[in-house]
Amino acid sequence: MEGYGLLVYFALAAVVVVIIAAAFVIRSTPDDTDLDARKIRFAAATFTGILMLFIFTAVLYFVDSSGRGKEIFDKAFTAITPLAGAIIGYFFGVKK
Repeated sequence: MEGYGLLVYFALAAVVVVIIAAAFVIRSTPDDTDLDARKIRFAAATFTGILMLFIFTAVLYFVDSSGRGKEIFDKAFTAITPLAGAIIGYFFGVKK
């Protein structure tokens, strides 16, 4: 990652911290909690992780002068929308 500024390293550290925090939220949810509450917490943690990865690719797009960051950002942007739809459809479309 030579040539990238401090912003990229800060964004990468933020991504790692958020993924660890999301894993902690998922693991700390007790088993006796209502199923809907567990689904909402899991979806929130997953969306937060996806959003942080999207922000990281946006930072790469912002600081990369060679144009490679644009390709990564465009591919991440097109992949996030169906992934978010699949998560919402799975968690909230299941009948009891």
